[in-house]
Amino acid sequence: MRDCHRMKKYRIDKSKNIGNVIFVVEGGRPETGGTELRLLKKIFADILGYEVQELRRQCDEFIAHGTNPQYRVFALNLPKNQLTEMTDEALDTLYARIRDEFGIKPEDCPIFYLYDRDYLSYKPNELRGKYVVRYTDPYSNENGDIGQLLLSYPAIESYLLSCIQEDTYKQSFFLGKELKPELNRIAFSDSNVENVDSHQKIVDQVFSDDMDEAENRLIHSVNEMDKGLVNIGQGEYDLDNLAPTLLNVYDIQQKKYKSDRTFSLISIVAMAFLELGVIVECDEE
Repeated sequence: MRDCHRMKKYRIDKSKNIGNVIFVVEGGRPETGGTELRLLKKIFADILGYEVQELRRQCDEFIAHGTNPQYRVFALNLPKNQLTEMTDEALDTLYARIRDEFGIKPEDCPIFYLYDRDYLSYKPNELRGKYVVRYTDPYSNENGDIGQLLLSYPAIESYLLSCIQEDTYKQSFFLGKELKPELNRIAFSDSNVENVDSHQKIVDQVFSDDMDEAENRLIHSVNEMDKGLVNIGQGEYDLDNLAPTLLNVYDIQQKKYKSDRTFSLISIVAMAFLELGVIVECDEE
């Protein structure tokens, strides 16, 4: 059980044998891949040194990044954005590609689903009942449901902002599109934001070309997640049993939405890095 009330100190472990890992993400333009795919490529290939195999929406071929095929991260788009499109048939089609082209059994891999809270895309209680409660373990839960849903509130921009700003949990927004101007303002502080194609460049802007700084920002995102969880009373969590925490975060955020029509900026994406062991807690120096 991790207790985040005492600020932890983390480090990156690039030697970790992660095996084969699957991320299914929303977003994605065939020509650019979308924010989530670029984020996974940046973190796992550019910073951590693993191989990333990216499959964009409406594309026939995988795009390879990195040169370490011993440890692979598969970053996959479903045909459509919303979780409601994440049917067993759609997932089976994606996983068949991995099985046929790489000889890997997806059922033996940890699987993470990275999605936005995106309030406008779901009916009342649909997200909680069909997805948050069901997808709680990257391998398999007691009901045989495979994969863990890691939501960003209200959107993936919350994660990006948590890499470069302090106390992001103190801010709140309704939708990701309302958060993007704040992210652009911070990330492109030295640029003319109006002339920057932020959709294309925001991930590269958040993660500096300087490797030490990029690693610090990756660790910073974990610290910001911990602070956000403490703020909503979820400072203790068990990486081997995250189901209660994931559900509690959802319910608390839903209660906040009913109160003021916004969500606290908390992204649970960083939990995957802790579960995979590529970011680990270390002793205070």
